[in-house]
Amino acid sequence: MENIPVHFLPELMSDLPDLQIFRFKNTPQMPGSLPIMQLPVTPLPTDLPHRHSYCEILFFETGSGFHEIDFHTHAIQAPSVHFVAPGKVHLLTPTEDCVGYIITFPKDYSAFYGAVKLTKSTVSGHWNSEWRQPVIDLEASSYPYFRNLLENMLSDYLGGGGGKNMALASYLHIFLGKCQQLAGDSSEVQPDPANDVPTLFKELVELHYKEKHSVQEYSELLSVTADYLGKTVKRALNVTASDYILDRLLLEAKRLVVYTNLSSKEIAYQLHIEDPSYFSRMFKRKTGLSPNEYRSSMRKSATK
Repeated sequence: MENIPVHFLPELMSDLPDLQIFRFKNTPQMPGSLPIMQLPVTPLPTDLPHRHSYCEILFFETGSGFHEIDFHTHAIQAPSVHFVAPGKVHLLTPTEDCVGYIITFPKDYSAFYGAVKLTKSTVSGHWNSEWRQPVIDLEASSYPYFRNLLENMLSDYLGGGGGKNMALASYLHIFLGKCQQLAGDSSEVQPDPANDVPTLFKELVELHYKEKHSVQEYSELLSVTADYLGKTVKRALNVTASDYILDRLLLEAKRLVVYTNLSSKEIAYQLHIEDPSYFSRMFKRKTGLSPNEYRSSMRKSATK
């Protein structure tokens, strides 16, 4: 594989942000009159590691298997909710038939339809950085809440009609809010503007990590000094700004090493690192292995 496949939402008639719901490809045969059987299966190939340009929520009512998200393997223990942010590489490997829903939407969906008044940084912060918990295993007490919410959401989705997207955006906001509550995630609270530099820094790194590798470049984008940016990031994220940039670069390097057959030189080129030997030294310093050794190790462990 020469590069990691990137999936985009299927094109619809409207150019406006849209939410789409699918069922799992291995959904067992059930009466066609059931609402879930009126949903299409996802039209995109999912048998190889891939990433999306959009947000994806997987809601498992039944089923089992494994879900790998950026080198972390999560067991599918239904009922559960899995989140896949844009850009993250993932692969779903079911070992039993799965019943549930796959909800896909652009990250600005809820804000566009006015379901919640969020700033740009808060919207992208949920999805471009990461959910603190990419997987939430639901207790028996909370499962009926989610099932009823999604059944109502599905009814409006299949019913269509005017204002459908506004209703769906409201359902989505409630769904995500409940997930945040269960995960103990307080990121919905608006940050104080004076302390928002770390959030903006993280967003800018996500956008520019391939071509901008220095703290100075990000400080200029944020109109602050490099010293101020470094101290603010260290205080908020407990990591230096330079290490945060390097770690993001290294994550992409790992993805390309493991999920493609690109050479070290080609990977360095994609990451705008002019000296391939520097890339190899940096990679080994951070992982303890050369790129080729890391590739062999990860691929062997995946086949066990």
